[in-house]
Amino acid sequence: MLATSFLRSAESAPDLACLWTQIDGQWQCYSRGEVADAVLRLAAYLTAQGVVAGDRVLLLMENRPEWAVTALACARTGCVLVPAYTTHQPSELAYIVEQTEPKACIVSRDLIATFESISTTQSLTEIVCESPSTLLFPEILTGVLDPETPTPSRDALYALIATSGTNGSPKFVMLSHGNVQANVDSVCEVLAEADLLKPQRFLSFLPLPHAYEHMAGLHLPLSCGSEIYYCDRLDRLATDMQSVKPTLMTAVPRLYELLYARITQGVAKTSPIQQWLFAQTLRLGAMAPAERSLIDNLFNGLCERLVRAKVRKRFGGALQYFVSGGAALNPKIAEFFTGLGVGILQGYGQTEASPVISVNRPGAVRLDTVGPPLKGVEVKLSESGELLVKGTLVMQGYWRQPEATAETIVDGWLHTGDLAAIDPDGHIRIVGRCKDLIINSGGENIAPAPLEQAISFQAEIEQAVVCGDGRPWLAALVYPTEAAREGDTPVDEAIRAAMKRVNASLPVYQQIRKWIVMEAPATLENGLLTPTQKVKRHRLIEQYRDALDALYGG
Repeated sequence: MLATSFLRSAESAPDLACLWTQIDGQWQCYSRGEVADAVLRLAAYLTAQGVVAGDRVLLLMENRPEWAVTALACARTGCVLVPAYTTHQPSELAYIVEQTEPKACIVSRDLIATFESISTTQSLTEIVCESPSTLLFPEILTGVLDPETPTPSRDALYALIATSGTNGSPKFVMLSHGNVQANVDSVCEVLAEADLLKPQRFLSFLPLPHAYEHMAGLHLPLSCGSEIYYCDRLDRLATDMQSVKPTLMTAVPRLYELLYARITQGVAKTSPIQQWLFAQTLRLGAMAPAERSLIDNLFNGLCERLVRAKVRKRFGGALQYFVSGGAALNPKIAEFFTGLGVGILQGYGQTEASPVISVNRPGAVRLDTVGPPLKGVEVKLSESGELLVKGTLVMQGYWRQPEATAETIVDGWLHTGDLAAIDPDGHIRIVGRCKDLIINSGGENIAPAPLEQAISFQAEIEQAVVCGDGRPWLAALVYPTEAAREGDTPVDEAIRAAMKRVNASLPVYQQIRKWIVMEAPATLENGLLTPTQKVKRHRLIEQYRDALDALYGG
């Protein structure tokens, strides 16, 4: 079902640009007709190999046109897509294979060694995608799909998307064609309201196995006739933005944090006059036009030409909005980019909801919220303050985990595991994860996420995890920024100054009394960071358990 509208649009407008990739440093375009042809050829090949509706297909590949082709081919035949991250370790890939039992694997040439290193008893049809991009072996995939091949129903299983695994082994979320399509349709309505439902240029760099990029960076653009440019290396993102000039981009908070740090560090090296002009740009940009005086408006025009235009040019010059998801965005970061004239629409969701639940609307952005729910989505709070969600977007359940499914979906309501508040106008505020809630020895309930955001916002601190469950006061695990590590001020003094600033605006029971400087940051390589750049806080706390016990005198 998910592939139907795209294949029809390709028949009516086969020459429209669709997917772009870089080959030998040059952008190569594939039209809708070419992509549709590749989709049908791969669908025919899978069918000829005995891979039928309901069989799982493991996909291990960088962001590139073949990724989209594989997803659409699975959608056309009814095969169940099982996307894996390129950063997965062999043990993690082995776990995925063991749990999902795929019938076929489609893997890029650069990752075949990683895949073949895993120990598995599964008998897999293996399709290796060469590099550079070849749209899946045109010399091999020569079959023709039987036009009578049934189109999957709305209720048919489309994909098994792994959760982030921040609190243990990942579960596999069962998303149907109807789940994902409902999410696409609801987001399209948001774009239509803002006159943005038109062909756009998307730059896809978030990992496509993540439900957020899968929907918002693949199926959404294809549904509105947009072009997708694939950035397969994060170190090339800034250059690609300059050449692609994207009009819409999805991103996670970590990107904005890195951009914020880079911009502010650059400003700190400029002259006092330039620093003052930058500060005025932020101040005036944060004000509503009606609040500005005549002089403010005149000066704001100067800031627009001298500061904001240069910032927007760094993002390609055509960007209308960043759409932020995957985790809560620090409101101060959002205010910073808003002041610079870079629009950010913060949303909220989770894999179990296909994934978008709510998003701020253009022209009605509330920076301290994740916006109101999408059309067709019901939300309410439980007695404990947990956000509950109902709608067509809610998953079918967890793959082969009926007990976990029954705990998560009760009477049709998805229990998100997130503590939230809902404003009178329907805007949702995410407080933190229920499982992360700290209850100190005095009985105070403390959500660590806002504190961690405030700490990480400081120029001296790159990562922070707040601890203190069952303890009399709060502590933190922190990793200093490069500037703090290499500066003239000793690291301990730099962190103490940062904590003093953070604590100044907090009640006593939320203040950070002591901290431990981590030996290394949380990364993908050491298993302490998820592919979407979220710290696995419980695993990190466990790693520093002895040091924390000593800190508390235990």
